[in-house]
Amino acid sequence: MRDFEPSVPRTPAQAVLRIVSILMALIGVAVLAGGLVVLVPSVIGGTDFWAAVTFGTMIVVAAGLLILTSILGLLASNNSARVGPYRFLCYLVGLAVLVAIIWGWGVGTFILFNPIVLTVTIVYVLVCSRLADKVQEEHDKGVTGETFLRSRHQRALHILSELVILKGALTLVVVAVLGAALLVYGEGEKAVISGITVMVTGEVYALVLLGGVAAVASILVGCLGIWGSNRPARVRPFLVLAAIALVLDLAQVVSRVAQGGVFALSFDVVLDTLFMATCVYLAICVNRQPAVPDGDPAGEDPASAPKEAPADRRD
Repeated sequence: MRDFEPSVPRTPAQAVLRIVSILMALIGVAVLAGGLVVLVPSVIGGTDFWAAVTFGTMIVVAAGLLILTSILGLLASNNSARVGPYRFLCYLVGLAVLVAIIWGWGVGTFILFNPIVLTVTIVYVLVCSRLADKVQEEHDKGVTGETFLRSRHQRALHILSELVILKGALTLVVVAVLGAALLVYGEGEKAVISGITVMVTGEVYALVLLGGVAAVASILVGCLGIWGSNRPARVRPFLVLAAIALVLDLAQVVSRVAQGGVFALSFDVVLDTLFMATCVYLAICVNRQPAVPDGDPAGEDPASAPKEAPADRRD
């Protein structure tokens, strides 16, 4: 049983906070890297040096805020006693957003539907602050999470399931911001989003809605994967859905190869296929693995476990 290791005890709120924090860390690193790639050449050889420096400072500050939030969130997700700094930061950013919105009203501009302002509002005010309050409430009440013994296959499946949730959450945020931005424009008008002109039509709204449905489905599948990684007896729903997704990916691969050869395959299709194949393999391994030590919640369902016969009582 040396393969089994105990997990960090987390409540559902802490588990969600962990996912959100990892997502914000990824976005923060991406913002920092992308900003440096664009701005460093501008600072070195650009014509407007101070404009580039000012814009670069804003990007670095925004990326630093995201990374700091993710670090404090990860600490709170592992130990609810450390939620105080994370909660304070979320309320501070929410207050700054409120001041910015009021300032916009003062100058005659309604900036709530600005993509940046809307994203910050959704993430910090509606998500992070509520999670911080929930974790703080659970800590005050002495609520603690379960500890699971996970094999290496369970640990790997848990990580991949978190990636599925992260992908779905990121897609959902993008779809929400894009949908809100499109609602500002009327149907038939041209919307300019991040420098890209999009004709607002019913088909565009349908694509946004479809993206939202796909994002929610990814989050649900990822949750099933985490559930199965903690409780091997409940991994079959995830296994079935992962197998269906793998069959669809393989069908897409075969179709593209038949039409244009191996070079017709795109990187994302190959990556998705390998990812789902790995998920199916891990789910099969978890489903087949022997039971963990007695009394562990990651093992078989307690209701189905054999019960000990009551000891004989003698007068």
